[in-house]
Amino acid sequence: MFLKFIDELDFVSSCRRYKLGLWQCPNFLFLVMAMITISSMIGTNYIARRYDDETVTVISVSLVTALIMIIGGFIIRGVEKIAEANIMKSEFISIISHQLCTPLSAIKWNLEVLETEKGMGDDNKLTPKQLIFLKNIEKSNERMLKLVNDLLEVIRIDQGRSVFVKEKVSLVQLTQEVIEDLGYLKAAKKVIVNLRDSSPLPRVFIDPKKMKIAMENLIGNAIKYSEEGGEVNVILKKEKKKVMFIVEDHGAGIPRYQHSQVFEKFFRSDNASRYRTEGVGLGLYLVRAILKNFSGEIWFESEVNKGSTFFVSLPIVDR
Repeated sequence: MFLKFIDELDFVSSCRRYKLGLWQCPNFLFLVMAMITISSMIGTNYIARRYDDETVTVISVSLVTALIMIIGGFIIRGVEKIAEANIMKSEFISIISHQLCTPLSAIKWNLEVLETEKGMGDDNKLTPKQLIFLKNIEKSNERMLKLVNDLLEVIRIDQGRSVFVKEKVSLVQLTQEVIEDLGYLKAAKKVIVNLRDSSPLPRVFIDPKKMKIAMENLIGNAIKYSEEGGEVNVILKKEKKKVMFIVEDHGAGIPRYQHSQVFEKFFRSDNASRYRTEGVGLGLYLVRAILKNFSGEIWFESEVNKGSTFFVSLPIVDR
């Protein structure tokens, strides 16, 4: 805790990170304001004791107040500059993502056409080598589409523009669909995904499309961070007035010192490089943001080289 406090006092590094001058940097200006406030308290006390004239005291207090207001103005402008940069960044990502969606969707459509026509007549048949190339293009395109869609969804949620169409849903069928959709990932890692459910489960009030995004990220991460030939357990069960969705793996695990960062935007565990996993670290941030809209909760337990277990609880719909 003390080291973290000392690190936060390094305002020069913070200012450089935000690309702000000292007199635009809130960290530095807050420190200046604190010093001025302390000095003014000591100075006002000294003046009040030294001079009996109330006018002197009023003038000194007024000067200190004016100085603090000026510093406050600098702080506001610094914060505004950071906020403007953040808005511009979000708008830039949104525009780029939208622009990428069109060509990626076109590639997907053309690949589907090739897939359907490759067996029509001898002239249209592709060689085994060409089929491998086609599959590689298809997989890479799907990964890019998922990344772009995740970026767009994060921006929509952050800006409050994401639309949630909620309905009463049973999680069992939804989970089965997600596991089936992740078949390519299971095959690549040779990982077995076991679904254990205590049917019939009560229904929950959610947006099934958004919930599938959350499930795909949780189960997909479990597969990615599992050893080749490993197992992932997906458990659905009722617990009091909640339905629990649990994803358990026995893979890399997350270092304890990084537990507090897991749900942050663009977080990547130190184990990511070791397992050469793909992604930019938006998955778990997106999962938590989606679950908030369903009054859901998420938490986890993890230990390095022993695996991770993510717990999701969703309120049951009153019949």
